[in-house]
Amino acid sequence: MSSLATVITVFRGGCEAVSEGRIVALRLVGRHAHRAQALAVGDRVSFDPERGVVVDVQPRRTQLARRRSRDPRTEQVIAANIDRLAIVATVADPVFHSETVDRFALAAFAGGLEAILVVNKIDLLGGKPISDEIRAYEEVFEVYPTSALVGTGVEELGERLRDSITVFGGHSGVGKSSLLNALAPELRLETARVSAKTRRGRHTTTSATWIQLPGGAVVVDTPGVSDIASGPVDPALLDHVYPDIARAAQECRFRNCRHGAEPDCAVRAAVEAEQLRPSRLDSYRRLVAELEQSPG
Repeated sequence: MSSLATVITVFRGGCEAVSEGRIVALRLVGRHAHRAQALAVGDRVSFDPERGVVVDVQPRRTQLARRRSRDPRTEQVIAANIDRLAIVATVADPVFHSETVDRFALAAFAGGLEAILVVNKIDLLGGKPISDEIRAYEEVFEVYPTSALVGTGVEELGERLRDSITVFGGHSGVGKSSLLNALAPELRLETARVSAKTRRGRHTTTSATWIQLPGGAVVVDTPGVSDIASGPVDPALLDHVYPDIARAAQECRFRNCRHGAEPDCAVRAAVEAEQLRPSRLDSYRRLVAELEQSPG
């Protein structure tokens, strides 16, 4: 008789999983022998308790995927069956990149997840307000300003994560591990400074990791990645990433307006009238160009 478990670590030839509160080590044999390459943290598997082998992998409810570096035509699923993606960025050190946030948001929506934006290191502002570029995202999803160093916003973020499964994603150096240490100090996860020369972070997480937090929260910590967007996606998903542009585009002369040189473009007009931030349109154009160049 088989039992069910949730994968928390994937390794060559098998995985570790949680079943009824205990961790079990499972092997992949037979037709599943090569499944480790496709297995992801969060997958639900049925297994044979006596033999310690995976019997089957259940269909995924949601997933977060990225393009494989060796073959951009294929996807690598980073985490499965999760509720949301917490996109972690910073006000500085490393600098805030709206195109990175938008790329992560698109991947979240494509995989059936909700998304929130966690803006870390606000202590570096020295009391100054958050930039308009960051505040623009309050129209897209919930924004949580935080400082893992001094604890600002950590309690509010912890409340948001209660009784759910969240994957943390973002560039290296944005402080994902520091935030997790602030949420649960007993974790003592390794952290690293941002390089003074490149202003980029070093990877302190080398693979997706399942972490249990207080309040019934589970976080899947991932390595910093920038190539998160995956393959061609439904263009309608762009409206979720850029709802402000979608609203303005309803007044464009042409339904398929690309907001470039077309006449009577309401989106460009909104930018000129300072009703839409130029950074939003710039990010939109870059993401659209990237999607069009993606291998099908």
